[in-house]
Formats: sequence, C-alpha cells, structure tokens
Amino acid sequence: MTIASSLKPRCEKAHGRRFRLAMPHPDSVTSRSMSPDENAVIRPIEQHDLDTIVDLNQDALHGVGELDYESAALLVKQSDQALVLDVDGDVAGFVITLPTGAAYDSSRYDWFEDRLDDYVYLDRIVVADTHRRQGVASRLYDAIESDLPVALEVYDTNTPSLEFHRQRGYRKIGELEHAGKRNLMLLKAG
Repeated sequence: MTIASSLKPRCEKAHGRRFRLAMPHPDSVTSRSMSPDENAVIRPIEQHDLDTIVDLNQDALHGVGELDYESAALLVKQSDQALVLDVDGDVAGFVITLPTGAAYDSSRYDWFEDRLDDYVYLDRIVVADTHRRQGVASRLYDAIESDLPVALEVYDTNTPSLEFHRQRGYRKIGELEHAGKRNLMLLKAG
C-alpha cells in the first residue's frame, strides 16, 4: 500500500493514538511559486529526515525552540501530523502538529489545552533558508489546515510571521509571557 493510498482525510485510531494527515490533492503537488521543473512532494517525516530536521530547526532558533535528535523523534511520534516538503530529495521545510490531549511538556501547549477542546496545535514549522519566499510555508499550512481549528503562537516581535498568519485568517486570542518573550496566541477556526 502506498503512503498516499493509506491517508484518510479525518481522524482515526492507529497504534492507540489519534492522527490526521491532510494532504494536498495530487494535482497540486507543484506550487505555483516554485519553478515548474522542481519535483515538490509533501510527505510524512521519516526517520532518515530527523538529522536534517534538527539542523533546519537549529538554524531557525530565532522563531522556534531548540530540538535535538531524541526530542525530534519523540515529537514526531507524538504528532498529529509531521510533514516535510521534499523538493527533488531536499527537505525544503517541515511542520509538526500535536493533537488535543497530547502528553507534551510545554507552557504554550498547556495554555491552549486550558482554553480549547478540539484543535490541532502547530508546534513548529521551519523553512530552509534556500527555499524561503518560494511558497513552502503556504504549502505546508495548506496541508495541515482542515476542519479542526489550528492553534499556534508567534513572538510579538516577529512581524513577518504575524502578517503571514493574519493573511491566512488567524486571529489573536490571547498572550503569554514565556522565557522573557511575549507570545501572541493565535487561532484559525476549522
């Protein structure tokens, strides 16, 4: 069975945990903002991707928390969705979301858990420097946004990210001080 044929558009049980993979239609694999000769595919994160994901994450510490190999493996295992945008064998970016009720040690995740019932928490999205401004983040967001609300936080100083999320329909539902930084808590209705 291929990965694509095993995907379901809604939640289901697998190995005792809930997951959902919202994948784009196969006809939309190549993004309009990417050059047409690139072979861009959104696929689940695989074990061989973990080193690359950790490296990309560490290059983006201005916007995401630290991540080592073991933490990345655990995060992917706990995830609702863990996807990469693969362009000709190169990981252009990745996104990891967590389901409601995950055993995840994060004050930001807990903030949403205390306020929301059924949602998906976007823990992190990272785009490789070499693939910025090419529609990678939009493609990854398209893959995770569905009929469940998506919750996330953005540092109040990250103006480009705040504008990106505003344009995608996210709205501020609160604020949280964490590690000396002000996080704006955002939600997009499903």
